[in-house]
Amino acid sequence: MPCALSNHENATEMLSCLFFIYCFLSGTLSQNVLSSKESPEGSCGRLCSCTEKDNMLYVNCEEKNIDSIAKIKLPPARPFHLNLYKNDLVELLPEGLIGLKNAHSLNLGGNSIQQLEPGVFHALSFLKKLYINKNFLVALKEDTFLGLVNLEYLQADTNFIEVIEHGTFNRLIHLKVLILNDNSIRVLPRNIFRFVPLTHLDLRGNQLQSLPYVGFLEHIGRIVELLLEDNKWLCDCEMLLLKIWRDTMVTQSSVSEVVCDSPANLKDHSLSNIMKDDLCPTYGDTSLEESSKSLNMVATPSSKILKLVIASDDAIFTTPTPVLTSDVACVELCSCLISSTAGFLIHCEDKGIKRMSELGFLHQSPTDLVLTGNMIQRLLRDDFVAYESLVLLNLANNKIDYIENQSFLCLGLLQKLNLNGNRIDQLFSGMFFGLNSLEQLYLEYNVIEGIHPGSFSALPNLKILSLNGNLLHKLPPYIFHHLPLIKVNLMNNAFKHLPVMNVLDQLIALRQIFLDDNPWDCTCDLVDFKQWVETLQKYSVSGSILCQTPNKIAKTKLEIVSQEVMCPDLVTFLPMPTGTFAHGVPFPSTTIKSTGFYHHFTVSVPFSVFIVIFLIFLLIVVFSASGIVFLIVHRKQRSKKKHREDRPQDGGPVDVKHGMSAQKNCCPLTERKTENIKQDPTYSPAATDWYNHDCHTHSKYQGKEDRSQNHQEEIELLSRSLVYAAPRGVVLDWTKNEHFELKGNSQTDPEYLEIINHHNHHLQ
Repeated sequence: MPCALSNHENATEMLSCLFFIYCFLSGTLSQNVLSSKESPEGSCGRLCSCTEKDNMLYVNCEEKNIDSIAKIKLPPARPFHLNLYKNDLVELLPEGLIGLKNAHSLNLGGNSIQQLEPGVFHALSFLKKLYINKNFLVALKEDTFLGLVNLEYLQADTNFIEVIEHGTFNRLIHLKVLILNDNSIRVLPRNIFRFVPLTHLDLRGNQLQSLPYVGFLEHIGRIVELLLEDNKWLCDCEMLLLKIWRDTMVTQSSVSEVVCDSPANLKDHSLSNIMKDDLCPTYGDTSLEESSKSLNMVATPSSKILKLVIASDDAIFTTPTPVLTSDVACVELCSCLISSTAGFLIHCEDKGIKRMSELGFLHQSPTDLVLTGNMIQRLLRDDFVAYESLVLLNLANNKIDYIENQSFLCLGLLQKLNLNGNRIDQLFSGMFFGLNSLEQLYLEYNVIEGIHPGSFSALPNLKILSLNGNLLHKLPPYIFHHLPLIKVNLMNNAFKHLPVMNVLDQLIALRQIFLDDNPWDCTCDLVDFKQWVETLQKYSVSGSILCQTPNKIAKTKLEIVSQEVMCPDLVTFLPMPTGTFAHGVPFPSTTIKSTGFYHHFTVSVPFSVFIVIFLIFLLIVVFSASGIVFLIVHRKQRSKKKHREDRPQDGGPVDVKHGMSAQKNCCPLTERKTENIKQDPTYSPAATDWYNHDCHTHSKYQGKEDRSQNHQEEIELLSRSLVYAAPRGVVLDWTKNEHFELKGNSQTDPEYLEIINHHNHHLQ
């Protein structure tokens, strides 16, 4: 019985073990199945983000600090687009790219790649687009792009490419777009595009002096767009064929303008506006005209052009072939390269160098020195004494936080200085002293918070300035004064406002500016900035300027925000085209749109100046009004006082009437005599006159004493009135005699008795 029980227990344990094993195996198999289903995703979700569209996988690994492509796991049988922009790639190996054979596009821009070995892309036969821009490439060697038989688009701008070897692009039989702008290319080898069906070619911002017809222009007859600005064009006889070719092609394709850099008499002149005799006096007009007519599509050279080339000095059209060798005495930590065109190059990338003195003694001064990815912290005044021949200095991705004044004093030939990715926080006036030939300065992705006035005053030839990725929130006045800048990068900083006056208006040669990724405050203080941006050419402002504040227009493009929304109280005055004054002077009209006079005026006068002017004007008006009110009140007070003084008071003056005695009847005898005479039948008016006259004469003599006494009393009364009375206005009539006097008769009057006797005699 116990034996049977133990057997039963053993069987139960065995079944339990078998069930456990079954469950374990089932879980493992299911996990394997799931993992096999997830394996096509590879790095998706773990390292990169992936999306699928039209059976195409888009893998985005941007800014993931990837330093090796081997870390990317992708499905071997699925086509994909891979984005590795802004990572830490320094070197590309052919074996590392084998896993990317199904890639249709590969973006390697924004890394630290310094060299591409021949055949590195050999396995990418399906690749159609390749981005290698914004790296540290110095040369493109022959067979670099070997195996890219389906490549249609190649972008290699913003590097330091000086040398392009023969046959670099000859096997790219499907290449249509090639972007090589902002490099240091001096010459292009002959027949570089012989089998390349290019439609778009960008050569801006290089060091090209000429483009020969034979071996270059003859092979780009199907070009649709050719960009040639910002080069060192030498306008001599060699440029004559480029002028003829351009004038012919301009009707069927877009060929940018060529501006001469030399000789001095043609500097800054457009090639299309220069007469052929001025460009090359040695050639005859007839041959040139015939040559220009023969250049139709320019697929192959015409016999006319060939004869002209053969007749000329062939050395003019010969492009020197760059020769590269490394058999030179070099620094122990670095690799060196000598090129017949680029000069002596020293590369010391990622060597752990902490000080410039660790490079030791140099037997030959290099033209290019690349020290990226090291640990240099300080630059001292004596660090570059032995590098007087430097043309390019690359110190990107170090730990530089201190640059002693005049550290670059000996680098008078330096044209490019790269200080990207360091720890610089301030720029001072003596920091770049001595860099008289510097044309390109890169200060990206530092921690620059402030720029002191005059920091760039020692750079009279600076054309490209890149300050993106810093902490700048303002720029000092006149920081760009007398700088021939054509390209400025201010994106990804902390700018809320940028003044136009004495800052942006100093950029008189500007062709391109980057202003996006800043926290713009779209209020009244940004109105003049908006107006300045609108005055620039269409493609001068790269990217979108988005408002961050106020909230009602956040994430809105500045170009579509009206000035009424930015500053509702803004009122401007500009002349109306129709209304005028009497003499033809236009009258002002209130408006909100700032065009015309106000638009051009506010480009140079900021809004804050208008506020100060308005306050001064307001103070003048207030003081003027106060003065006018004071004068009016003072006049009224004087008028009231005068009126009060003129009012009659007690003991006022006596109204003296002159000649009162004349109004009284002073001759009653005459009245009686006259009445008797009138009653007489022999009445005569003449007798009456005699009686009146006699009466007056008699009254004068008899009342002489009385009148004298009366006259004396009147004078005393008048004197008392004038002394004790309040003054009043007196109007004098100078035509009358106002004096009290006795008037004498000018002739003797007849006696009274004689008149009586005469009258009686007449009656008889």
